[in-house]
Amino acid sequence: MLTSGELNPRHQHTVTLYAKGLTCKADTLGSRGYVYMAVYPTPETKK
Repeated sequence: MLTSGELNPRHQHTVTLYAKGLTCKADTLGSRGYVYMAVYPTPETKK
């Protein structure tokens, strides 16, 4: 996603991915080049 240009460091944008019980959020916050990432367990949904 970073190489495809989906996250542009000059404009705020958030991407969320779910895989193997984990959630990964990446956000540029419009911060001119930094990408902030958080990885945490995906909460279980009630059935």
